[in-house]
Amino acid sequence: MIDDSIRTQFRDQFRPWTQHVMTARGSGFWEFRHEFYGGFTREHEPVAWGFIERNYLRKYRSFTRVDFDYGADGLWEIPFSGSVSMGVSVEPEYFGMPEPLAARILAWQAALDRLEPGEENLNHEASNAEGLEIAKGVKLFLGENYYVEFRPFREILVRDGNAVELEVPAFIADLTR
Repeated sequence: MIDDSIRTQFRDQFRPWTQHVMTARGSGFWEFRHEFYGGFTREHEPVAWGFIERNYLRKYRSFTRVDFDYGADGLWEIPFSGSVSMGVSVEPEYFGMPEPLAARILAWQAALDRLEPGEENLNHEASNAEGLEIAKGVKLFLGENYYVEFRPFREILVRDGNAVELEVPAFIADLTR
């Protein structure tokens, strides 16, 4: 059972999380689970939520992912760390990003946008490497009060002035196996 203070303090995030595709159960489309969360069980849900609440929701003012979707701008406000929901697409200007970083984000997005849906990205590794470098730049710009990720639950932190991508927290990785 989840602690009432978590449910009260983070009520707006808790409800969508319990209905999130990583924890959703049912028939048809809602049986889909992101491969990362395939091992989650009902027993894992309150434990994982407690981890998210303690380690992320209390720490960060906003959650951002660098990710591609057709016609978008490459940046997403996600509801919490590790969300498989894309959240809300936002423009670099929303954060007041400097022009070189904004242009880099939009150029990366535009290069992927030119591919037809279903068309193979021949430069998949290079594109992912560029996306990760962009996410690191976003973290350096936004600073410590913002959570940034390129891949679910792989937080980007600033260490010694450099942005680095962390591994999925062992606690979460162990739950999803």
